[in-house]
Amino acid sequence: MALLKWTQRCPRARALSCGALSALFLILAFPFFEGNGLWWLAILIPVPLMVIANEPLISPSRAALYAGLGTLPAWLWTHHWMWGVTKVGTPFLVLYLMFFVWLFVWAGARICQRFGRAWITLPMVWVGIEFLRGSVALTGYPWYLSAHPLIDSPGQVLAGPAALGGVYLVGLLSAVLGWQLWGLSRGDGFVQRGVGAAGVLGVWVALGVAGIEPGSSESREVTVGIVQPNIPQDNRMDWTDRQRYVDWMMLRELTIASAQDSELTPDFIVWPEGFVPGWTFDPISLQHERDHGFTWDLRPRYVDDAPGVWGLPELIPATTIVDEFLMMQRNLGIPMVVGSVAFDNLKIERNNKEWVTYTNDGMYNSAFSVADGEIGSRWYNKMHLTPFGEVMPVISNWEWLEQQLLGLGATGMEFILSAGEVPVVLEVPIKGGALRVGTPICFEATVPGVCQDLVFEKGQRIADILVNITNDGWFGNWDPSRRTHMLVARWRCVELRTPMVRSANTGISCVIDRRGAVINENLSMMDREDPRSGYLNARVEVGTGDSILIFEWLRSVFGWGMLGMTCVGLILSFIQKRSEQVLGADE
Repeated sequence: MALLKWTQRCPRARALSCGALSALFLILAFPFFEGNGLWWLAILIPVPLMVIANEPLISPSRAALYAGLGTLPAWLWTHHWMWGVTKVGTPFLVLYLMFFVWLFVWAGARICQRFGRAWITLPMVWVGIEFLRGSVALTGYPWYLSAHPLIDSPGQVLAGPAALGGVYLVGLLSAVLGWQLWGLSRGDGFVQRGVGAAGVLGVWVALGVAGIEPGSSESREVTVGIVQPNIPQDNRMDWTDRQRYVDWMMLRELTIASAQDSELTPDFIVWPEGFVPGWTFDPISLQHERDHGFTWDLRPRYVDDAPGVWGLPELIPATTIVDEFLMMQRNLGIPMVVGSVAFDNLKIERNNKEWVTYTNDGMYNSAFSVADGEIGSRWYNKMHLTPFGEVMPVISNWEWLEQQLLGLGATGMEFILSAGEVPVVLEVPIKGGALRVGTPICFEATVPGVCQDLVFEKGQRIADILVNITNDGWFGNWDPSRRTHMLVARWRCVELRTPMVRSANTGISCVIDRRGAVINENLSMMDREDPRSGYLNARVEVGTGDSILIFEWLRSVFGWGMLGMTCVGLILSFIQKRSEQVLGADE
C-alpha cells in the first residue's frame, strides 16, 4: 500500500508500474515455465490496467502510453522466438500488442469518466478491445487472451461458460470478479464488494456447471494414432528432394510402429500439417505429375543435405513418395488423415533440363483422408490463413509491396496460398461406421468461428471430432509457445463440446477431451535421443449431440456485442465533451 501511495504522487510511474504488473500476471498465469501456469492469476491480468483507466490522474492518452510501455518487456519475451523468423516483423507485432493495451486504457478512461460504474464498464471495454485484437483487426490474433489460463481450473469449471457464450464471456466474468477483488483489497465497501465478488463467482460457477456436458454411456470411443516426426523448420524451409525422401522413410517407420502397436491398435492415424513429402496430394494434380513424367534428383545439393544416408537412387519419378505412401496405407489397412498441398488447375512446364515450373489458379494448405490406398474425393482447404505467416492482411492486395516487405523482414518465405471457401468435413471409414472429422489446420485451432463452422451447421452436428494438424516447428526451441498453442486450442473443445486430436510436428501432440482436459500427451519414442520424435496411440470419446442455436448464436455475437458497446460508449464520451464545451462557451 505504501508503494501505491507513492505512485499516487507520480502518475507516470503509477501507470508504468501497473502495466508491468499486468504483464507479470500474464507471464505467471500462462504456461511459460514447466507444467501449468498459475492459472488463477488470469483473473488479475486486467486489474492493474483497469485501475489506471478508472483513475488515470493524467490525461487518458498519456496514462495509456505509460501503461502500454509497462507491458512491452512481456510482449518482447513472449514473442522472442519470432526473431529467428522475421527480425522486422517481431518489433512490429510487439508494438502492435502494446497498442491494444494503450487503446484499452485510453478508451476505458474516457468511457468511465462519461458513465462511471467502473465495475461493469471497464470489464466490458476490456473484452471489447480483446475481441478487436483477437478476432477483427488484421483478421485477428487470438493469443494471450486473459481468460485462456482459466481452462486449467479444477474440472475446467471456470472455462465451462464458453460453451454458452464463448471464451469472451469467460473473459467478462473474470474481469468483473477481478475488479470486485481489487475493491476488497482496498477495503472499499467491504461488505458490498464481498457480496458482489461472491455473487459473480457463484454465477460463474453455475454457468460453468451448465456449460460442461457430462459424459454419456452411449458415447462412441475410437482409437487414434498420432505421428510426430520432429523435422526442424529450417529443413522445411529448404526441403530438398533428398531430404524429403529421407524424412518419408522416418514417417513410414513411425506410422508402421503406430499401426502395429501391440497394446492399442489405432482406428485411424494422423500426420501433422503439410507432411506428405511431395509437391501435391490432390488426385487431379497427382495425375498431372504422373502424365508429365519429370523426376526428382536425390543427389545431395550441399554438404549437409541428409548426410550419412546411403543407397538412394540418383533419380526417382516425382510421385514415388506418394505412390509408396498409398501402398503402405493400403497394406496397413488403417485409414489416415494427412496434411499436404492441393491445387486448382495445376500446370507443369519444363523451362530447361534442370528447372520445372508449377503454375496454378490456386494453391491450398489442405487436409486429406486416405483409405484403401485411395485419396478421399473431398478434402479441406484451410480457410483462415495465418496472418503474417501465410498472408499479409491488406498488404497482400499489392503483390509488389508484399514482396518488398518479405525481402526486408522474412527472407525465404513466400505468401502464395489461397484461402479455402467452405468448411469441408472429412469422412474416415473406421470400424463401426464413418467418423466425421473436422480438421482445423495450425492457427485455425485458435479461431472460434472456423472451428464452430467445422463442427456445427445451423445447430446440427456435422463432425464427431476435431483433428488439429499443425507444424509448430516455427517456435524453434521455445516450448512455452507450443504449450500456449495447445492451451488456446483446448478452448475450442469446451465451446463446442467436442474432443480434439492434435498432431504437431515438434509437439505438443495430444488428445483433448470435450471438457478441454489433456488426457494423453506421452509419445512412444522410436529414438530415445530425440524426445520429440515418436507416435502416440490413445483412445478418445467422440462428441455427441447437436448445438442449441441460441448458444451457437451467442458464441458468435458476444464479442461483437462487447466491441459494439465499447464503440458506442467511446463516441458518446466525445459527444459529452463537445456538449460541455458548447455549454461553457454559452455561459
